[in-house]
Amino acid sequence: MSVEILIWGCLAGFAATATMDVFAALFNRVGLTAGAKGQWVGRWYLGMLQGRFIHSDIADFPEQTGEKQAALAGHYVIGAVLAVFYLSGALWLDVPPDSFVSAVGYGLATTIFPWLLVLPCLGFGVCGRKGPVELKLFRSSLMNHLSYGLGLWWTANVVPLG
Repeated sequence: MSVEILIWGCLAGFAATATMDVFAALFNRVGLTAGAKGQWVGRWYLGMLQGRFIHSDIADFPEQTGEKQAALAGHYVIGAVLAVFYLSGALWLDVPPDSFVSAVGYGLATTIFPWLLVLPCLGFGVCGRKGPVELKLFRSSLMNHLSYGLGLWWTANVVPLG
């Protein structure tokens, strides 16, 4: 993997994650989504450092110092790593990374992580089906990751890839 791929991937990942956050705030404001609380995800990350990976209900796990900061840092690092994989995979498959269908499709595909990993580990079940209905977990993660894909597409069209 080249340094250029790492740099572009990190830049695209940060931009796509920021796009996701902006759209999440807009979707939340109009009532389309809600999502899990960020501090719960940070609490989960910090709990992993203590050897606790799966919770029956993350809200019952004691609050951790720095959980909001951990959530934000983890969110952007994961966004960057996923973008590096996107760019590497697109180049390997000879698919233009600035393709709308590829970028948005990849963003939607990344929804598998919250549906099958994060939400179950927080105690909300597969696809968030055991979580509080008012959090709209399934729809929130779908819409957020769609926005991530839009951010990847936008970045790939703004940053020349040589």
